[in-house]
Amino acid sequence: MKTSRLKQTLLALALSATAFSASADWNLNNADSSLNFISIKKLSIGEVHSFKTINGSLKENGDAQVNVTLSSVETNIPKRDARMKKELFEIVKFPQASVTTKLDIKRINALKVGESFTQALELTLSIHGQKEEVEATMRITSLAGNKLLASTVKPLIINAKDFKLVKGIEILRTLAKLPSISTAIPVSADFIFEK
Repeated sequence: MKTSRLKQTLLALALSATAFSASADWNLNNADSSLNFISIKKLSIGEVHSFKTINGSLKENGDAQVNVTLSSVETNIPKRDARMKKELFEIVKFPQASVTTKLDIKRINALKVGESFTQALELTLSIHGQKEEVEATMRITSLAGNKLLASTVKPLIINAKDFKLVKGIEILRTLAKLPSISTAIPVSADFIFEK
């Protein structure tokens, strides 16, 4: 009888350990997340754009990655969307952009619902075949329903020159017959991860 109970206890522990392991990673919820960037034309006209398709994960060791499908760019002007896909992002050659970093998983696991902390991060951005390190501060907040919000405390400024995007911006400027389009691009994000 004791042997039987011992086996049952060990089996239960093994099953619970397996369940914990399987649910230890977080997946990005595309529908509830947002990734926006601002284009500035004619020196003073700013417009907010976004990407509709992003995916990613946060591993149990704190490694985080977000992938952006560049063909999902949304500017609310179909003609401009098409030009960005072809001339700026060159989606045939570079269909995705990505960002990787490492979050403080111990602090995340210690959060109660509604609590948050900020973390200075070094992000590795891969865009248009180029890879650069960018510093950012993110606010990490625990949400109900086993969800986690990672959001930019302030916008990141992406320099188009670092990612060989200046030529594409110049093509867009010429096609749109604009005097200027800024090559400094503010980016903000709200990423929802869930188990």
